[in-house]
Amino acid sequence: MVTQVFELPKSLKGDVKYSFCPGCDHGVAVRLVAEVIDELGIRENTILAAAIGCSVTTYDFINVDALEAPHGRAMAEATGIKRACPDKIVFTYQGDGDFASLGLAESMHAALRGENITAICINNTTYGMTGGQLGPTTLLGQVTTTSPTGRNVEYYGYPIKIAEHIALCDGTAFSARVSLDSVTNIKKAKQAIKRAFEVQMHKQGLGFVEILSTCPTNWKMSPDKAHDRVRNEMMQVFKPGIYKDVMSET
Repeated sequence: MVTQVFELPKSLKGDVKYSFCPGCDHGVAVRLVAEVIDELGIRENTILAAAIGCSVTTYDFINVDALEAPHGRAMAEATGIKRACPDKIVFTYQGDGDFASLGLAESMHAALRGENITAICINNTTYGMTGGQLGPTTLLGQVTTTSPTGRNVEYYGYPIKIAEHIALCDGTAFSARVSLDSVTNIKKAKQAIKRAFEVQMHKQGLGFVEILSTCPTNWKMSPDKAHDRVRNEMMQVFKPGIYKDVMSET
């Protein structure tokens, strides 16, 4: 007798061709978001503002209403959606380049205004879709197509620590950084994503989750080696943890 212990989330489309690179953590992240939407029972009331980059195909996988935003403008679009439809659950799914480079002003000011939306940001330290260029979170010494000798402080400055910056904004209700490098951390990531939606549902302000993710293609690594890099390099600079949670403070 076969016992089924794993099934597709109802909020995840099952008839779509997988478009992410082999070993990429986007697939895990998207599934976690779908699981949370199912558990909270909000699928019919949820709208996605999809960003440009590898994250843009999110609306191909998650079965919710969605709009595509110009590069860097997902948070601005989400703000408009939420203000026009305050009863809807609105979230963005963005890469670090979209959220913290092209869209840094939109992201920070949405947090400062306390926009009642949820933002998911995938941090893989590079511009994945366009060829692996240096991005806002590229680590010091990291070689990319636009930093062939490695990122140095004198020329490129330091990588941005997104979760910490968002946590400092008074309008932020929840800010956390998580990783997908192990089963234990995947479970923690799901808890953080759920919390980021819950603070929106309780009208507390912005809910934000930064997810440390692999990019085996542009890092030129196997999936296993890529996860080792997340553990041994990324997590040493970008410390996982909850940086703000107003619901736990009250």
